[in-house]
Amino acid sequence: MWVAFWIVLLLVSAAGLVVAINSVRFKNHVSRARRDLLAATPSREAPPSVDDLPPPVARYRSLAVGNRPPVKTALMRHGGTFRTSPGAKPLPIRGTQLFSTDPPGYVWSARVRMAPGLWIDACDTDVSGEGRMRVMLESSIRVFDEGGPAIDQGAALRLLAEMPWFPTTLFDGRFVRWSPIDAHHSRATLHVGRQEVSCVFEFGPDGLPASASAERFKDKGELRPWGGTYKDYRTFAGMRVPFEVEVTWQLDTGPFTYAHWLIDSFQYD
Repeated sequence: MWVAFWIVLLLVSAAGLVVAINSVRFKNHVSRARRDLLAATPSREAPPSVDDLPPPVARYRSLAVGNRPPVKTALMRHGGTFRTSPGAKPLPIRGTQLFSTDPPGYVWSARVRMAPGLWIDACDTDVSGEGRMRVMLESSIRVFDEGGPAIDQGAALRLLAEMPWFPTTLFDGRFVRWSPIDAHHSRATLHVGRQEVSCVFEFGPDGLPASASAERFKDKGELRPWGGTYKDYRTFAGMRVPFEVEVTWQLDTGPFTYAHWLIDSFQYD
């Protein structure tokens, strides 16, 4: 009986050690990605003046940015929930996201609590127009680890749709250009590296973005309607930024809201 007890104890200890080592490896992976993001070669062009914005975009710039100097880096921390499938329950999530603006990019890392003592680690990156997504169960079992054109496109769309968190970059003509649609909608096109993507932003009665939408690659390389909604705008560091965001896929079975972020904090530059 005691022999069996010690064997079980040794096995549990060994498994815990493996998880601890792999957790350090995952954190090192995130740290390397952040270093690569901040070391990306900046543009050699001077930011052009952007004066011919569509009316709703010009109003948004006046409300959200004013004369504030451009953001260089942004660090965002969030809580909220994440759903793995349409029928799944929302799971608690904690995440941190580092953004750079020249060139625009990000490194997002998060932990989703699946059950007591069971979690998933995720790291999503977009560096110089190249995306990568890595998902690990308890930092040890690889669930997903891919790059390539579809991931690049999705990462760039996520980056563009998340720029209301550091809105000065939406008016940097080196990377983003705007085209008119109507009194409440405008199209933003982001160009970074070899990647070019577009989102349609809808502006609410308050003049701030209410939503963004695009066609994004999902599973098996199929394009699907995708987008997010912005809520709870607050004035912070001289800008108007949303503190609540929901992200949704439009599936054949209906809308699937998989991410609901509640922002804890921002740090700029």
